[in-house]
Amino acid sequence: SSGASASRFFYFFFKSMTSEQGKLRAINAGDDPGLYQDSDEQNLPDVTFSVGTSLACSASRTRESQPLLRRMEPDLGTTAETFPDDPQFAAVVREAFTAIESGIYPERIYQGSSGSYFVKNCERTKIAVYKPKDEEPYGRLNPKWTKWMHKLCCPCCFGRSCLVPNQGYLSEAGASLVDQKLQLNIVPKTKVVKLVSETFNYSALDRAKARTKKNVTERFPKVGRHFHRIGLPHKVGSFQLYVEGYQDADYWLRKFESEPLPPELQRMFQFQFERLVVLD
Repeated sequence: SSGASASRFFYFFFKSMTSEQGKLRAINAGDDPGLYQDSDEQNLPDVTFSVGTSLACSASRTRESQPLLRRMEPDLGTTAETFPDDPQFAAVVREAFTAIESGIYPERIYQGSSGSYFVKNCERTKIAVYKPKDEEPYGRLNPKWTKWMHKLCCPCCFGRSCLVPNQGYLSEAGASLVDQKLQLNIVPKTKVVKLVSETFNYSALDRAKARTKKNVTERFPKVGRHFHRIGLPHKVGSFQLYVEGYQDADYWLRKFESEPLPPELQRMFQFQFERLVVLD
């Protein structure tokens, strides 16, 4: 969304300013800079989706020919995302799985026009932002009513012809891939991941089926063993590492009104904005 893009832009604009100018710093020098770090890695991580280690693509394939999203496999229950070229990212995803299994579910973000969630670890610290495919602005399970009203009241102006419906999660991952390839260091690392959580927005039918299967399994274990899946279905979406210690775009816009930027920082601002336009 435009709001998310603006917030991301302001975050990384001031991130670059702190490194080059030491001005307008949003966090103290001793604060944790968060999970996202500038990287000059030679081995660029792939944006991948896999279920279990046995489905990982062969290492012999070149990165240039690897697909953005690998072949979707049927729901096999609890999944484990594997990213062989990026063990740090894989570790964060494992933290998310462990937390969800422990009952620490992703928390819905109430800003914006789509279903997006703060993913936490077992210490209840935010580690990622997850955006399911079917909860995107024009997705069938979007929990926000604004786009529904848009479609109902202004059907002639609904959507944008340049956007493929329900592909925003791939755009998020693709922007991260381009950002790493060009070493722009604007987009937090993002990959396609499959998650399941009770706090996600599911249809009444999916929830009813999950409850029924759970009750049958508890009362008749032998019958339950034949079910393909017991719980709620997994969702595919973009998993973006969370960055800490910086202010929203609105904060800086208000600050600019009272404290205009000097010419040098204005040029930096424009340069970062042009980078954002290219990625979007």
